[in-house]
Amino acid sequence: MYTSFNENMEKHRILLWNAFNDSAIQPRLALYAYTPEKLQEGQSIWEQTNSFGQLQYKEKDEQKAATNEFNENWQKSISEVKRFKKLARLVFDNDPNAWNMLKLDTLNIAKFSDWYADTDLVYTNMLEHDEWLTSMQAFGYTSESLTAQQTKLKALKDLQQTQQQEIGDAQQATDDKWISYNQLKDFCYKLREVAKIEFESDPQLLEKLGILVRSNA
Repeated sequence: MYTSFNENMEKHRILLWNAFNDSAIQPRLALYAYTPEKLQEGQSIWEQTNSFGQLQYKEKDEQKAATNEFNENWQKSISEVKRFKKLARLVFDNDPNAWNMLKLDTLNIAKFSDWYADTDLVYTNMLEHDEWLTSMQAFGYTSESLTAQQTKLKALKDLQQTQQQEIGDAQQATDDKWISYNQLKDFCYKLREVAKIEFESDPQLLEKLGILVRSNA
């Protein structure tokens, strides 16, 4: 039966804290080297795992926000450069040099790195040719407007880098969480098995530790 991370964390918390706090349980566990100090080690692992879990949620939220912001702005930039290229195809229909340097054969590029390089080169080449700017002014394109588009492009690159950083941070938080959780699971598994042996005849104490006791009825 599947149980969530939070459900398992609660089971481990009940086990560790009740084993530590209950005067009928703790001294008997100490006979198996589960002294108060040993149980506090388990509690520390739990606290660490809980902190990593909270950090993972935070990092995933930040990753999602960064991804959404990047994708939204990228789609806007894609639409802008497509519009420019479609209009430029009409203007430079008989100018093979402009057609080539403005990459007018290509409208759809899937990878961001390839799309960015293509788009940045289009704006750079356009801004270096005053005669092309003059030809495109009828459609509202000026040196100022294209410079603004290129500036937005560089800001988009920053958003993409932020997104990648957030992806890395979220993955690191996930790795840290599960490494710590596996340590906690191992600690609690051994403690739980010891408790089942020691309290086999005291089911009420097992229940205090969150250990289900099967009825023979």
